[in-house]
Amino acid sequence: MNKERINQIKDQIRTIMREITSMGEEPPEFIQDLLIQLIEKSQSQIQELRQPNEQAAQSSNIPPGQLGTTPSHDAQLLWVLAGQQPQAFISYLRNYPTPGTQQLLNNPSQLNATIEQLQQMMPQGQPPTVGGIPHADLNSSNVWGANYDPQSGKMKVRFQGGSIYEYDGVPENIFRAFIKGNASAKTKGKNQHGEWWVGKNPSLGAALNQYIKAGGFNYRKLR
Repeated sequence: MNKERINQIKDQIRTIMREITSMGEEPPEFIQDLLIQLIEKSQSQIQELRQPNEQAAQSSNIPPGQLGTTPSHDAQLLWVLAGQQPQAFISYLRNYPTPGTQQLLNNPSQLNATIEQLQQMMPQGQPPTVGGIPHADLNSSNVWGANYDPQSGKMKVRFQGGSIYEYDGVPENIFRAFIKGNASAKTKGKNQHGEWWVGKNPSLGAALNQYIKAGGFNYRKLR
C-alpha cells in the first residue's frame, strides 16, 4: 500500500513537470519556488511512507541513509539547471562548492543513489519546441534553445525573453561546442530564469559569448 502511494506521489510530480515544460517558456521565479516547495513536501510524505522500510533495514544491518535519502536543496536546483543530465550535474557539483555538494563528490555510492532518486523525482522528458526551435538540454538564464542546419551553417537562437536571432556560416563543431555549453562563466548573478556563478561549466551563456559572439558571424534579428 505504501509503495502504491509513493508511486502516486511521483506520478503527480512528473505530471506537473511535464505541464511546466510544455509551456515552452522558463517558469517565473515564484513558480520555481512553489515547485521546490511541492517537491520538498512530497519528499516528506515519501519519507514518512518509507519509515517502516528504513526501520526494517536497520534491523537487517543495512547501512543507514541508503533508503529514502532526500537529495539536498542544492542538489535539486543543480539537477534542474543541468537539464536532468548526470554529467552536467556532476560538473556543477564540482564548481559549485557547498558542504553538501562536496559530500556527494566524496561518496560515489551516495552520488549514484542521489542521481537515481533525482531521475525518479524529476525525469527528463521530451524538450518543448517553439517555432521549430527545441529547448536546450541545459537550463540557462540567457538562452532558451537553438537549432542548426549543417548544410547551410545557419543557426537560430531563441533567448529567454522570446527574441530569436539567426547566425550565418556557423561551423558544425562550433555549434556543438555552444549547445553543450563548453565554456565557463566569468561573472555571477541570477535572474528569473536561472542562476550563474564564476566558473559555472557547462554554461550556454558563456559558450554563446565565447564561440558565437566572439566568432564574428553575421546575424540578424528575426523576432
